[in-house]
Amino acid sequence: MLFLAAGLSPAMATAPEIARTVLVLDASGSMWGVIQGRSKMAIAREAVGRLLAGWPSGPALGLMAYGHRRKGDCGDIELLEAPTGFDAEALRQQVQALQPKGMTPISAAVRRAAEALRYTEQAATVILISDGEETCEADPCALGAELERLGVGFTAHVIGFDLPEGPARRQLQCLAQVTGGQYREAGDAEGLNQALATVASAAPTLNTAQAWIPGHSLVWQAGSQVESEGPDGTRVVAFTPEQTAQACQALCQDDARCGGWHYEPTGSYFIDHPRCHLKGLGAPLQLEAQDPDWVAGVKPGVRLIVNPEAE
Repeated sequence: MLFLAAGLSPAMATAPEIARTVLVLDASGSMWGVIQGRSKMAIAREAVGRLLAGWPSGPALGLMAYGHRRKGDCGDIELLEAPTGFDAEALRQQVQALQPKGMTPISAAVRRAAEALRYTEQAATVILISDGEETCEADPCALGAELERLGVGFTAHVIGFDLPEGPARRQLQCLAQVTGGQYREAGDAEGLNQALATVASAAPTLNTAQAWIPGHSLVWQAGSQVESEGPDGTRVVAFTPEQTAQACQALCQDDARCGGWHYEPTGSYFIDHPRCHLKGLGAPLQLEAQDPDWVAGVKPGVRLIVNPEAE
């Protein structure tokens, strides 16, 4: 049972949980470049192995690579492991098998990773490692702005690996910045290990991951009292049929009194229009399963806690 509340004891808070993530790995021809006697690809394989060894067992981690199969092909992008679980050995084997060959379609690869994460429906994180600039007539910065605008908690963390100052670095810095992610530079093996560890620890936690919860509503718990429009601070806004769950989420984001929300679609309880339920901060609220078209969400900065009696 999950409750929505503000200012409760940290001892009751849930342990941080990383949102679903896809690692996008540059396997273009330039990854055969050498740093301190080793290819950049060999260094990347080792660094990813360390990342996998420290990855928590619960959060899903997928893998996407580009430039590893064909030369001169901007469509050479492959989702090697879907972000539906975490299998360290399978991921490790896929990375070990990569043989750099081709182009650097950064934007298309990040877009496909976001789509694999269903970024318009739930929090999604991409971790990109690249040693070069976009070579397929696209703009990673513009893509980042688009994914941030359309997504639900989309974040891109970017590591520029042996990347000199110039347009390529600025492209990748912007991709991270406009999505609220981190940009890190790595010039050697140790730098790449440190950069990966930093961005992995910065992945969204449970609070962000709960920003979009399909098939649920937030329900007031009997016995709690607050002084507001409803027993849990709920205000119900009648929507037109064209208004969506994203519009309900936006209303909550813009309202300082709102800590969570849920979208009630047309047809539920015989209503002929959707409704947006904005939840206050003063009473505990429980997630309740509904039909798939319902959506609930928790505002960033509001903690979800576990009911001790339910454990």
